[in-house]
Amino acid sequence: MLICDDEEELAHELGEYFTSAGWEVEVCIAAAAAIDRLQRFPAPQVLITDLRIGPVDGREVVAAARALPKDGPPPMIVIITGHVMNSAVAADFDSDTLCVKPIDPEELSAAIESFLRLPPT
Repeated sequence: MLICDDEEELAHELGEYFTSAGWEVEVCIAAAAAIDRLQRFPAPQVLITDLRIGPVDGREVVAAARALPKDGPPPMIVIITGHVMNSAVAADFDSDTLCVKPIDPEELSAAIESFLRLPPT
């Protein structure tokens, strides 16, 4: 799992939560670092990224994840944000799930587990 959020405390709290749940987690607080990590093998199974990461739009991180070689299943992509209109949906950001801050780690974990149990399309 790769978590990218420029709110360092939130990123590390989510990292600790998912590590304690058995995930192997990497945390980045800059979009460039997340994009660099995505381009190295192996790709993470799940990407959690903020929509606004400093001067970079989180969509750039999502685009890097979507551009990964198709030699395995694509990562699940979760957008987390505090800056989204009520009418927004995950598909607006080419993500699989959209979570509005404040994040409930248990709800996020349940959404990830549910998504990962779906049969491949």
